[in-house]
Amino acid sequence: MPGNATVTALPPARATVARLDTASRWRRFGVDVAAPGWIRLADRLGDGAAMDRWVQDERDGMAAGRRDLAGALIVYRFAGSLAELVVGPMVDQRRVLRLTPRDVWFRLGPAARLDGLAVPDAAVAVAPDDPDAGAGHPDVTVVPGDEGLRAVAAGSLVEVFDPLARAVRARAPYGLAGMWGTLADHIAETAVARAGRSGGDQRHAWQATGALLAALAARQPLLRVRPSLTEVSSPAGAGCFVTKGTCCLVYKVADMCSSCPLRSDADRRARFAAHLRRTGGQ
Repeated sequence: MPGNATVTALPPARATVARLDTASRWRRFGVDVAAPGWIRLADRLGDGAAMDRWVQDERDGMAAGRRDLAGALIVYRFAGSLAELVVGPMVDQRRVLRLTPRDVWFRLGPAARLDGLAVPDAAVAVAPDDPDAGAGHPDVTVVPGDEGLRAVAAGSLVEVFDPLARAVRARAPYGLAGMWGTLADHIAETAVARAGRSGGDQRHAWQATGALLAALAARQPLLRVRPSLTEVSSPAGAGCFVTKGTCCLVYKVADMCSSCPLRSDADRRARFAAHLRRTGGQ
C-alpha cells in the first residue's frame, strides 16, 4: 500500500485521501475545508436558489446557453471526481470511503469548473487483512473482503450521486439515465487508467469495474447503459481504453471526446493509437 511517514501518521480515512491525492494526476482531493469557497454538498442540495445559480453559471459559460448541456456539465464534472474519490482508493489501496452528501465538500473555480473535493469527516471501509483492520480506529469499518468493499462503494456512490442527479434533472433537460451512464463511464475510466499508470493489469481492473457496476445497477436501476473496453496495439505499445456508453453532450459546443460513443470504432481506435504514440505507449 503506498504511503509515507506523514501519511501513515494520519487517521486511516484521512491517510486514504492523502494517498489518493498524491496518486491523482490532476483532480485534487483533501480533508481541509477551512479556506473560503468550500461548499458542503448537502447544503448546496438544500438551497434551491444556489442550485439554480450553479446551472445558470454553466449555461452562461461553456454550455453557451444550452440548458441540457449545462446540466450535463455539472454531472460530468462531479461524476468524474466522485468516481475517482470512491474507485481510486479501491484500486490503489483496497479500501473505500463511506460517504453521504454531508461528508462531501466541493469547491468551484472559474466558469463553474470543479476545483476539488474534500471529505474532512469521512470513514473508511477496509478488508480484514488491511493493516488498520484490527487497530480499533473509530473511522474504520471492517468488511468481508472485495465483495464488502464493492457494496460500500456502490452505497457511497448512490448516496452522494442520486440526490445531485435529481436536483440537476429538475433544472435541466438531461435525463437521469444519461447521468448514471456518465457516472458509470467515469468509474470504468478511473479504474482502467489508474491500473495502466501504476503498471497494473488493466483487464483485471476492467473486470473489477464490471462487478462494481453490477452492484451499483442493483441499487440504481436507472444505470442501464455501460461503457465498453477497447484494446489497441500500436508500434509504440498496447493499451486498454474505455469507450463511453453515454454521450456527455460536449460535442454541441466543441469537438467530440476521443472515447465518445458517437464516433466510429475505427475513428476511436485511431485516436487511441495516436495517444499511445504521443505518450510512448503509456
